[in-house]
Amino acid sequence: MTNTTTRAKQHRRAHRRNQVLVALAAVIAIGTATAAIAAVASGGTPTAGADVRTSETNAMGMPVIETPGTASGTATAAAITASPSSWALGVVPLNIAVRPTWTIHNTGTDVVTIGEPHAQINKGCCPGAFTFAGPMTLEPGGQTSFNFELSMHPGMDGPHDITVHVPVQHTDGTTDTVDLSVSGDFHD
Repeated sequence: MTNTTTRAKQHRRAHRRNQVLVALAAVIAIGTATAAIAAVASGGTPTAGADVRTSETNAMGMPVIETPGTASGTATAAAITASPSSWALGVVPLNIAVRPTWTIHNTGTDVVTIGEPHAQINKGCCPGAFTFAGPMTLEPGGQTSFNFELSMHPGMDGPHDITVHVPVQHTDGTTDTVDLSVSGDFHD
């Protein structure tokens, strides 16, 4: 092959790659705008768009972005409230990481202990480990927050729907469960 032929092929590949990147940027922008409009229309709170990167990268080297979509609702079980009850992430690009976060409040008069959350996969796959940013034993009026990471690569694309079951142990030995949810469509 001549140098001219090789350069022409490289130029075409670079041009196609740039077209794909422009298309991806358009999909992200449209998904972000759609999620914000839907959030306002449904009375939810829109959150940052998929294009807002944090300074972090995850263990696989993927950039972490602020959680896109809409956080809405409050879940309750006995003297516990959790917010939001639902994350509707909207369209999330592949090869990035998001960390939906929930806050749990003890609104009762007794100490409660938050157990290890369990992810029920309704559609899709692969949430990361749960990480707590505060205590798992809550005094009356106390609160804590937790999250897990979602990061999908090609082959894991498509809709994901996960229910998070959070056990709450009371001092009298009874246990309640707070059910939360997260959904999103992961693709380029």
